[in-house]
Amino acid sequence: MTATHKRFLAAFFIFCLATAMPRALAQPAQAPAGKVYPQDAVRADFKYLYETLAAAHYDLYAYQSRDAYDRYYEELSAAIDGPMSRLEAVRLFTPFVTFGKVGHARIDFPVQDYIAYVLSGGTLLPLDIRVEDGRVLVAHNYSGVAALAPGTELLALNGRPATDWLERIGRLVSAERPYMAHAQLESMFPRLAWLDMGEVDAFEIVVRSRAGDEATFMVDAVPAMELEEHKGARERQQHSRKAHMLPDGIAYLRPGPFYATGESESLETFKAFVDEAFQRFDAAGATDLVIDLRNNPGGDNSFSDPMIAWFADEPFSFASEFIVKASARTREVLEGLAEEYPGGISAQMLRAMTQHEDGARFSFEIPKAERRDPGFSGRVWALVNRRSYSNATTVAAIIQDYGFGTILGEETADVPTSHASSAQFTLPSTGIVVTYPKAYFVRPNGDEALQGVRPDHALRFPTVPVEGDKVLREALEFIVSQRGGQD
Repeated sequence: MTATHKRFLAAFFIFCLATAMPRALAQPAQAPAGKVYPQDAVRADFKYLYETLAAAHYDLYAYQSRDAYDRYYEELSAAIDGPMSRLEAVRLFTPFVTFGKVGHARIDFPVQDYIAYVLSGGTLLPLDIRVEDGRVLVAHNYSGVAALAPGTELLALNGRPATDWLERIGRLVSAERPYMAHAQLESMFPRLAWLDMGEVDAFEIVVRSRAGDEATFMVDAVPAMELEEHKGARERQQHSRKAHMLPDGIAYLRPGPFYATGESESLETFKAFVDEAFQRFDAAGATDLVIDLRNNPGGDNSFSDPMIAWFADEPFSFASEFIVKASARTREVLEGLAEEYPGGISAQMLRAMTQHEDGARFSFEIPKAERRDPGFSGRVWALVNRRSYSNATTVAAIIQDYGFGTILGEETADVPTSHASSAQFTLPSTGIVVTYPKAYFVRPNGDEALQGVRPDHALRFPTVPVEGDKVLREALEFIVSQRGGQD
């Protein structure tokens, strides 16, 4: 394996998988890819999955009835008719977890199996997609077929309408609504197509050009490593941390993920990065600040709160209400965290949970974060898109709901009022890790609607890649245009 390939693999798991699955790297060691498990062991794991998920999930039946879930369980259980590999079990169990339509309930992408597939010379569908107004468009083309240029509409794949594929591949991602599912497919479509179908040598693709002409092509799959090198370079750039001054007195901060992205990073190094950035902005006389949350996978508010504190004008919290469900599994999770961080929120939550029986739900008060004094006194503008996930969505909601700044961009696919505060359990035989939400929280303004953070000023995101950052340029033009109309 070349040094380039090693760098790619590290970047892939730290950055790419973080987009929808930020805890993939925290999984315990798993059995070697390809190990086969007896039918009885797989059935037992599936039973354990359903029972534990129902007991620990804040509300497994929030969007699907218990009867519907029971029927689906029986259907999938009947499909376990022989020994299975871990990958086969992941393919079977994942749609069961996503059936509940809760974004923070999921089985992570099978990292080890995918590594083995990539390094063995496996191939992938050579397209990324973007979903616009119900149409499936080509976002990136990794094949040599010029007719599949970005912006081309994908009508059918292997004899099935493209919209059918959104539903078929979409059953492998966890999402409260189609908009969120589609946003995840835009990042992961070739990888998830492999998870769904396995290796496919060639694809029949029907497209409609931007001029309106329809055509059918047989397109060869491309080496997965080749595709990942292209995607990895783009995704590393999207998840990098940057802070510098732009023209017209505008400061630019891209905080990157709200967690440590490598061994050299920690909460303290992140705080130092943020503090140094704001000190430089202040020294440069910045009048406006753009916080770029586009394509941000989120993370933890212990990272984002110190950033928000620099421009907050009052104490703040990510939730107006935070409700936790007591369960045996969540107690185990909290006990481990409390032992590691005895003075942290988890220890406080564990103490509160001791007063409630399993299955009970109780309110838990999240301490408010304090503002810095002095802090940044200029105007704040947060730039978001559909792939501003998890805590990045929450940061945008805090900025909007407290009036700390103005939101620019497009609606986030993730929702700031949601079942969240993730915890995990591991299936005994296969070692598959299942993530579930142990709590439900409401955004700061108390709105419980199932919708993302909507921008105060919408910006159009181009489907076809253009030179430079068109969205940022339009954002800067808008910011300058608002001078004189605001304090």
